[in-house]
Amino acid sequence: MNRNVAYQTEQLVRYFARNRVAWSQFYESERVIISRLNIDSRQTVLDIGCGCGGLGLALRERYGVENYTGVEINASAADAGRVMNPAAHILCGDILDLSESELRERYFDVVFSLSCVDWNVQFADMLSAAWNRVLPGGHLVATFRLIDTQGCNDLDRSYQYINFNGVREGERASYVVLNARELIQELIAFDPSDINAYGYWGAPSVTAVTPYERLCFSAFSIRKRNSNAGAPRFDLNLPAEIRDVIGVS
Repeated sequence: MNRNVAYQTEQLVRYFARNRVAWSQFYESERVIISRLNIDSRQTVLDIGCGCGGLGLALRERYGVENYTGVEINASAADAGRVMNPAAHILCGDILDLSESELRERYFDVVFSLSCVDWNVQFADMLSAAWNRVLPGGHLVATFRLIDTQGCNDLDRSYQYINFNGVREGERASYVVLNARELIQELIAFDPSDINAYGYWGAPSVTAVTPYERLCFSAFSIRKRNSNAGAPRFDLNLPAEIRDVIGVS
């Protein structure tokens, strides 16, 4: 089995030390979905693929969140995050390994994975690991690249250079693109109480090599049940082509 890549590039720390550290710097899809969660200062947050912990700073700015834990596989970014946000608890490593060690008995009100699970070859394992950290009644918030045709999780065919200067050179990350219906079926298998989404069509990153000319960039919130009753409820604000493929109202 291929393992997730422990990225070594300094591009990550240079970018995330200045970007995605304030609420206004997050994508529209992310802000819309997060705004629906009614986050308050008492809730516990886990951020998988946290970069320099900028989401923690943004959530503190916006909602007064104080209990923020970040997980980052790039050591330089994790170190920078500890300096930028000394109040945060930032762990360096792969969430798949940390779930068996530092995070073994820890669960959270909101677990975030923004531009993370779909950058990793072990996508399904990453998604399950994130879901397993969510408390009953809590939410997983994750972003995905969706398509209404066949998806691709093949690093040789769909990847992105980690280069924020717009140049196709440097380390490569998996650029996972998911068939929308297959993703929904995977999320339904978690038996959540609610699945909400917001997304829109856009062009792939200029540093991506992928067979697709356009993708639906989406943010989802998936709420974990605190009871056993009822089918999941859906609120999917997604392009018509994606909703048609999903086949749920």
